[in-house]
Amino acid sequence: MSLTRRELLAAGAVASLAPLAFGRQEQTDIARLKPFRVVHFTDVHVQPEMNAPWGMAKALRHALSQDPKPDMVVTGGDLVMDAFAATEERAKTQWAIFSSVMKDCDVPVVHTLGNHDVWGWNKKASKTTGDEPLWGKRWFMETFEYANTYQALEAGDWRLVVLDTLIMTDDGYNGYLDEAQLDWFKGEIAKSEKPMMVVSHIPLIAPCNMVHGYKPSQGEWVVGGSLQTKNFDDVRKVFDANPQVKLCVSGHIHLVDRYDYNGVSYVCAGAVSGAWWMGKSRTFDPGYTVFDLYPDGRWEHSYVSWGWNSDGKG
Repeated sequence: MSLTRRELLAAGAVASLAPLAFGRQEQTDIARLKPFRVVHFTDVHVQPEMNAPWGMAKALRHALSQDPKPDMVVTGGDLVMDAFAATEERAKTQWAIFSSVMKDCDVPVVHTLGNHDVWGWNKKASKTTGDEPLWGKRWFMETFEYANTYQALEAGDWRLVVLDTLIMTDDGYNGYLDEAQLDWFKGEIAKSEKPMMVVSHIPLIAPCNMVHGYKPSQGEWVVGGSLQTKNFDDVRKVFDANPQVKLCVSGHIHLVDRYDYNGVSYVCAGAVSGAWWMGKSRTFDPGYTVFDLYPDGRWEHSYVSWGWNSDGKG
């Protein structure tokens, strides 16, 4: 069968449009896979001393200058140096510094409670009674106008859950999720099939604890309850029943590692302050972690040094 000139021209037009149509589809697919970028900004330990306010401000500017720009900043706890044992005046000074620096953050911010952020649990050092209006975790909640110390929210095509892994003990604190929070967590997971990122201050589990956990005098590794979550197995059972949980991120240890267990990745994400504003924490520079969360459940991350110098100025 022979084709007319008009039919040939029509066929040529369709053929010429085919690559263009494919290109548009490809571009649409790429757009769908654009990640939601989260900066995990943990263990700032801000204080008036050690050039910490200047360092925190520089670290935040560095994080916000990432290309592409972050969609959200999640602080990982230990935002101030030691409200746990600080007087009211000292705690007020440190929280004022933190809030002043964070005013320059022009993307949404979500905060996680750290052990250093709990005011007065060391009653003797803080000169508190426990009856003060802002005692304990209430100062953190009041500062950020939070109804609770844990929450869940949307993060692009992901669900973000922030946990409070702190309980008070006779000698300080331990990592633990109490029954009420664990029940709440189960309910939050059941609400959505979106891929989920879980953030806590104390790690749910972190093998980097073994780096400094060996006790030569005992000939054993000893990892106390203040270093990771004691009822991790209860949390793990929740994860086993909910494959949408992809990633758990923590601070507290000031080291960097990744541990993959039973379909969930656990990332310990360093420290903005490094070794409490005295340089490296073991081999890790002061830094923050960038997470790219893709709609299909994939994720990528990188630990970024923000430029603190050995002279403590940067």
